[in-house]
Amino acid sequence: MDCLAFPKEINAEVIQELIATQSENIFHFSTDNKFQDDSKLAEYDYRNHQWNAGRFIGEAFFQKGDAGYKITIKPRFGEKVLFKMLEEIFNIRITKSSSQQIKSEEWQHYIKRIIAFIWIQKLANANLHGLPRWKTDKINIGHTIKGRLAVRKSILPYYQYSAVVSINKEKIVDPTIANILYQAYNILRSDFSLGQINMPDSAKDALAQIGSIGKRDYVSAYDYQKIRYNDIYLSWKSVIDFSWDIIQRKQLSLKQKKSANGLGFFIDMAEVWEQYLRSLLKKKLMPLGWNLNTEKQIAYKGLFFKREFIPDLVFQRGKRIVIWDAKYKRMKGEFWDVDRSDFFQIHTYIQHFVNQYEVKAGGLLYPISTVPDYSKYQSPLLLNENGLNIPFSINGLEVQEDSQNEDMEQKEQEFVNRVIQGLE
Repeated sequence: MDCLAFPKEINAEVIQELIATQSENIFHFSTDNKFQDDSKLAEYDYRNHQWNAGRFIGEAFFQKGDAGYKITIKPRFGEKVLFKMLEEIFNIRITKSSSQQIKSEEWQHYIKRIIAFIWIQKLANANLHGLPRWKTDKINIGHTIKGRLAVRKSILPYYQYSAVVSINKEKIVDPTIANILYQAYNILRSDFSLGQINMPDSAKDALAQIGSIGKRDYVSAYDYQKIRYNDIYLSWKSVIDFSWDIIQRKQLSLKQKKSANGLGFFIDMAEVWEQYLRSLLKKKLMPLGWNLNTEKQIAYKGLFFKREFIPDLVFQRGKRIVIWDAKYKRMKGEFWDVDRSDFFQIHTYIQHFVNQYEVKAGGLLYPISTVPDYSKYQSPLLLNENGLNIPFSINGLEVQEDSQNEDMEQKEQEFVNRVIQGLE
């Protein structure tokens, strides 16, 4: 299970081999750099003298000496809770048959299906105005003029066969974007069980547009980095970045097969948790006038040691603001559950906004494993009894292993009610 201890029969050498061979197999479906940090698949807990799994779920096959190993890391709250989070993030309903308990031998295929599912939803959400297009000059040679006449270019064909050259503007699908989506689609179809997923009509329409493109070209990293999006097509950036990651992972897996480093696939539950909370809070707070603020913040602007940062969840209503950081870590209400760096990071964020806004609240949001006394999870003042009048709290959802949808929905509402109460 993620964030929990490995069984004692798995020795340290095997776990270290897992870290060494599989660290590049973490699949990120967000382009946010903060998720692509130095967090590991496993870390040693010096306080309890044990190896713990990181925040990632997935499966790996690798060799250590003459022995072969398969290590599977599942979500500690179960597949049903994971599906509930994905449903909230993508605003869809997953069928009951798709969310049944997954057998151990199917786990890597299950992770791949999740990735394919996320890609389809991103594709459907992006296809608001069709595939990104840009204007290009189309040259026409014939007896009629289309667009503007190209006088110099028309001289020779006019005397040879009474034809003229004209140029008109035509919108064509961006070939780099189309090729990236096409390659990702083929990989998902062959390796990720994409055919087993029901596609929304919007995704089918996008695939039909991609299929109508003729020539297929190789896309280099330089081509990918050159892609620019105007405002109307900005929704495509997420699925294009995700598709590029799929293509790169495919190339990496081919190298692994040749080098015998082992195969693995992992996704980051911290990403799922943050996006789940963002979606849930947006849905509940926006009707109350609180809008999500995603602006990049800069500390010490103009100095060589300036730093850019974006807190996970910032909601704003006029000059009022609230700041939270989502943390997918264990939370049982014990002193060591709150990581020192997380604690000081959120206080830095709050302090940054104090001189610009009326900060209504701040804190850290966890999946909570117990039924807490929330009066002991919050302070009415920041840092100490003489601190600023800014409530600080440890908050989140009470999540139990394999919670049913009805239980999750109740806990969601209780969480939102606590949040709203803190904003009044």
